[in-house]
Amino acid sequence: MKNTEKRNLLQALKAADSFSESRYYEVMEKIGDMKYNYGDYMITEPIDCNKELERLPEADYDLCCALLTMLLREDHFCNGSFERRYKTGEVQPILDRMIVLLPDGE
Repeated sequence: MKNTEKRNLLQALKAADSFSESRYYEVMEKIGDMKYNYGDYMITEPIDCNKELERLPEADYDLCCALLTMLLREDHFCNGSFERRYKTGEVQPILDRMIVLLPDGE
């Protein structure tokens, strides 16, 4: 999938203003950027989501994908956590950074 297509899907997800983790899973899988090995990108053991999110300002695209996957997986273990994080503004900045970091073309 071309980066412009990825960017369009991510922008549409952002514009939808939804905290549906299933919609996020769907988009991440569709663009091929779900990081099932997200733990490989993390620096805390066990994974501390709050600490990992502090890395967002310097994160590259792959780390952003891993951070978003981490939040989705967190919800699997702690039902409702994705919605809570969405409502407190912790999800949208990841999408914003992913959109900015996608290079034109490809």
